Amino acid sequence: MGIYYFSSCVSGHLELVDSFGQGSGPRICGKDERLAPPIIMFADRESAVLNFRIEEATSRSQFLAYFSFTSLTNVHGLAFRPKGGRRIEHTICDWLYQDFSCNKDSCTLASPGFPGIYGTNLYCKYHITTSSVHTQVRLQFLTLSLPLNHCGTHYISVYQGPTSNSPLITTICDKSKKDHTFPGPNVLLEFRAGAAIPPYDYTGFVATIEFIDDVSTQSASTAATLEVSPYPAIAVQRNLRNDQSCEMTIKSADIKSGHFDLRGMQNWKTNCTIRFEGKEPEIVHISLFNYVLKASSCESFIEIYDGPDVRPKDKTKRLCSPVENHARDTNGMFRERQMFVSSGNHMTLFVRRLMANNQNEETEFLDGAYSFFNVLERGTLQPETLCDVNYNGRSSSSRGKLKHPGTEQIFWNVEGQLRCSQNLIPATNQSISIKVISLNKMSSDLCYTECGDNGCRCVKNATSIVDQLYVISTNDDILSCICGDFQAEWLPVTVKSWSPIKLVYSVSKYSWSNKGFEYSAEYSFKDDMVCGYRVINQHTGILESPIMIRDSPLNFYYHQDCTWLLDSNVERHLTIEIGSSQSRPCTAWNISIHEYSERSDDKAGQVLYTFCPRDKNATNTLPWQMNIVVIKLRAMTQTPPQYYIKWRSDVDRARLSGSTAHTAAANRSLKLTNNWTILLITIIFVYVKQMKNS
Repeated sequence: MGIYYFSSCVSGHLELVDSFGQGSGPRICGKDERLAPPIIMFADRESAVLNFRIEEATSRSQFLAYFSFTSLTNVHGLAFRPKGGRRIEHTICDWLYQDFSCNKDSCTLASPGFPGIYGTNLYCKYHITTSSVHTQVRLQFLTLSLPLNHCGTHYISVYQGPTSNSPLITTICDKSKKDHTFPGPNVLLEFRAGAAIPPYDYTGFVATIEFIDDVSTQSASTAATLEVSPYPAIAVQRNLRNDQSCEMTIKSADIKSGHFDLRGMQNWKTNCTIRFEGKEPEIVHISLFNYVLKASSCESFIEIYDGPDVRPKDKTKRLCSPVENHARDTNGMFRERQMFVSSGNHMTLFVRRLMANNQNEETEFLDGAYSFFNVLERGTLQPETLCDVNYNGRSSSSRGKLKHPGTEQIFWNVEGQLRCSQNLIPATNQSISIKVISLNKMSSDLCYTECGDNGCRCVKNATSIVDQLYVISTNDDILSCICGDFQAEWLPVTVKSWSPIKLVYSVSKYSWSNKGFEYSAEYSFKDDMVCGYRVINQHTGILESPIMIRDSPLNFYYHQDCTWLLDSNVERHLTIEIGSSQSRPCTAWNISIHEYSERSDDKAGQVLYTFCPRDKNATNTLPWQMNIVVIKLRAMTQTPPQYYIKWRSDVDRARLSGSTAHTAAANRSLKLTNNWTILLITIIFVYVKQMKNS
């Protein structure tokens, strides 16, 4: 039937299609070159169709086939069912395998249709995930039968991560080795198959998956010492005798971040205490990954204490048995993180468990990660966040370095988009400068950077999620943004501001095995009075732009958000004159006059007038009795704004009926008092008149 021409069947074929759809099942054509053994095809969904297709006139086209319905649980049949995994819905051949669903080597994966021939033009993904830092994945191929000399179209790619954008570990082909061990937490197998190739003498592959716990213990010792493996960092305790309690102290002087796992300490009986001891001014950041407590009625529990000792007043959390938590859900995705942050430089974990009755019973355990966080150098970690920090102008160092997050073990269970912000908050009469010094190439080609007078901007599709490093204002306006293959000669990029700004690190696809881009930056707080929030009570005055010297010749930007509140105690005609010697667009900088409003934080209400530098000069006389107005300067430009603001109060004495706002209020009070007096006299008069008539 038909012929095999180059890489496809022409004029006819025989194809087995399952209920999922056309085009993915095994397909054969041409003369039967095998004769024996027969060609086997399997479908393992609800129903299947065998299509016999002839597209040209032939003298003889025929086939002979036997069919059977074989139970998926029939271990003696030819059918093979992958074990321990879960088929991902709405896919042709994608599977998910998780460590907590597999006992020893109980998980098995295979090519579609094994031990028959697999389909044509297949793209199958096998996601293998671990829930623990120290768990490795062992993949042992029991059968590997792919077409010889066709490694370009029939092969298995193994990636260290959740997607094909992750680092490629190896490619498995027709004569590859059959035993592999990979680190977690994500391993992706991609099986690609091109057109079916005569004489159809290949059957695909079948492999077992074994999850290996790599927690090492050393020779017997009674000391609770800290042991660290290089990558990722794992803190374990040396073996203890059964009659001993478990005590561990992890010090920041030894290691700044790492992983702890009680499964590496199986010889302790019931109680275990882990103390985290930092130095001043450090805090302790803990993330719990996995725990299993199977006893009833809180006979087993985990307690977290904010301090160096197990004291009731310091207890912040208690997890009672029976309870079980895994880092991943049944879909293979990391669950929401359980994080705890100390108020000082100590934190304590206390675990009570029941001993397992037999060797085959799973022991209760806990594992997680920790990090010692220097608040003076790295800012103040914000509650309920993984990596958002604040730097305050009066309490933080006046200058320091900023770098990319994501390298500590507490990021191990982060997968997908990662966004960390460093919020720099200058005090009154302070400025803050952020200088991006170095930056490596970002992963996305869907974005590129343009730098101009108004800052650097990321040019991309509005819906695209890409790697970015950007500076934003308190209003979430993007002041500068860098993405894509940024040119190193454009660095440094500096933004100087007199109001709070954030440096935001955004990674589109983060994973522990494929971390985000790297950068380094500096910040500095300086005392100056160029901009800020001022209340001015003078009836007449002038504001002039200060003289500012550029600190850098390239990509240095001034961000100003200045507010002046002109408050007067007289009723007046307020005249405001604004001028500038520059000819700049309004997008570079502008000055606006606002009505006074109690509803906004800066008291700026409706805009009355906006001055642009190209206006050169403008004079505005405000309505009578408008005693309070707000003037705002907004700028984002390489050239410092040059301007002056003059104002004067013209008092119209003929219209004064009490010249001040306080007098007006007093008059209103006096008028109200007079009204009450008249009303009282009227009531007395009516009453006296009625008495006389009676």
